[in-house]
Amino acid sequence: MTKLKTFLNNQWFFPILILYYGIFYILFGESYPFNGGLSFDGTVFSSFIPDFTKSFYFDSFYVTRILPALLVSVFFKLFSINSTQEHILVAFQILNLISIILSCYFLKQILLLFKISIKIQLLSFTLFLFNFGVVKSPFYLPVMTDTFALMVSTALLYFYFKNNIAGIVFFTFLAAFTWPMSYYQGLLLIAFPFCFLPFKSPLRWQKISIYIGSVLFALALIIIIIFIEKFDNNPGYFIMMIDRNLLPLSILGIVLLYFFFAQLFLNRTLFDMSLFLKKISYKRILISFGVFATVLLIIHFLSPKPISNASIPQILRDPTIQGLIKPLISIVAHTGYFGIIVCLLLLFWNSFSKTVSQMGWGILAALGLNLFLFGIAPESRHLINLMPWLIVFLAITFNKYWFSNSFYIVVGLLSFVASKIWLLLNVYDSFPSTGMDKNGSLGLPEQLFWMNIGQYMSEQMYYIQGAMMLFFTGILFLLLYKVELNKFDKVKLIRRYQILK
Repeated sequence: MTKLKTFLNNQWFFPILILYYGIFYILFGESYPFNGGLSFDGTVFSSFIPDFTKSFYFDSFYVTRILPALLVSVFFKLFSINSTQEHILVAFQILNLISIILSCYFLKQILLLFKISIKIQLLSFTLFLFNFGVVKSPFYLPVMTDTFALMVSTALLYFYFKNNIAGIVFFTFLAAFTWPMSYYQGLLLIAFPFCFLPFKSPLRWQKISIYIGSVLFALALIIIIIFIEKFDNNPGYFIMMIDRNLLPLSILGIVLLYFFFAQLFLNRTLFDMSLFLKKISYKRILISFGVFATVLLIIHFLSPKPISNASIPQILRDPTIQGLIKPLISIVAHTGYFGIIVCLLLLFWNSFSKTVSQMGWGILAALGLNLFLFGIAPESRHLINLMPWLIVFLAITFNKYWFSNSFYIVVGLLSFVASKIWLLLNVYDSFPSTGMDKNGSLGLPEQLFWMNIGQYMSEQMYYIQGAMMLFFTGILFLLLYKVELNKFDKVKLIRRYQILK
């Protein structure tokens, strides 16, 4: 048993495990069978490889996502490899595999920094690897920037906790041309140093103000976008229209989500201005502005097209529009894409929020910015940069508790099921396509893949995956709590796990 623990605790165990898996998948696994294995974004990124300056898509939007394609382009030129579509697919699969391996390495180092127990470490890696966004999508539809962004975001967090400014700056530059939200995360981490804050319950007026502010923010978005500007989904893109019959429930769901997001800020220490001014580093703020200015200069020098195919206002509108398609569709989609971590966050959100609130202003600002802008977006891949952060802070939260062995086993089994690693996606020869349903969504067998990309899931898959989310959460709830009646015949929840001293 001691040798097994030592083996599992080795920092190279999970990187080597994912290396073997990735090689096996590249050699024998499935790939997207249409358009030569490319989605629309894949077509864009592959067009950058021969000469990005001559690509029709090289504009002010895609210039901030160009780095992975440039790395592949440099690799091809160094080894005189022709940039055929087949070579591009394999190159991106290899790049994604390297990115996941590096992500595992950085995640392990973070867990060691916080002295996370081996059981919680194993749980963290299970959650990190066994989800559709890591174990399936990067190899099935590889020509994307998502997985490289996952690695950059994990590295940012590691160097932040190590207080390594050079490392944060370097990966912030990488993020600037890979994944814009990671770039802004990096700028915030540069500006505000890591500091552990004590937790103090907020004053009543602070608590009420935070909740009201978050709810008003959600309602303002909905009123302006849906009822004043009257935006809706474009039915030409296989996306369900907003279900107007369920719209009140969808609005309530978004308001509820922002209500929960607000709990991240419920730490009175965060509002201690004297402490904030004492901890702030003006040198780091200047460095952050310097990085921002340098990135602007680089983009100006590259001279992308000024008119973007996807405008910034549209990008900011889409989460609200698509989050209202069905009630809590984003939570259903996040569970389908990221797996059991979403169920665990739902059950431990209060404790998780306390942990995050103690990580300082930089972490909180970066996490809050992502959640408030894209937390309600059903296209879960938009939050891929946030996923390793959620796992780290959940691990720190769990490190305060003792769980039974059955909890770890069940989480592992549920993670395997939710990851869909076992699901064959290319069954088009066996099952003829059913085309589009009445809502304009693609039917089976196309839905086997598109049900994992949030707003592209069909109404049928929304209800099926929603039921699975409730089932997973219910199993975990029963593992964590038991229901008893007290002497007054009132229902009382008893925790099955213990708080460590």
